[in-house]
Amino acid sequence: MNLLSRPPRILLCAAVVAALTVSTGPVQAQMRQQLQNRIVDDVANQMVTTIQNDSCPEFQQMMKKQKGGGNSGKASAMMKKNPAMRERFVNKVAGPLVNKLIDCDMLPKS
Repeated sequence: MNLLSRPPRILLCAAVVAALTVSTGPVQAQMRQQLQNRIVDDVANQMVTTIQNDSCPEFQQMMKKQKGGGNSGKASAMMKKNPAMRERFVNKVAGPLVNKLIDCDMLPKS
């Protein structure tokens, strides 16, 4: 058994482990961001579907419930902490929401 051949193998293994450890940090962050985006997209898509499918009386009732507050949910908490996620949500929901407000004559009167 050649003892001199062992240290390079150990160093090589250590280098591979170190490289994998360093590279998994950004990968995990990217995966976490993708998961958060998926959650926000799902919540936004559900809300848009509800907005578009509700009649005006149903939509008005939903808006009254939302004004009352209550449990804001995990997605809402994430959006409060992350401006990019909030922007992503608003960009998906704002148009359909304002259109429904106009269609149902619910815009605030000036």
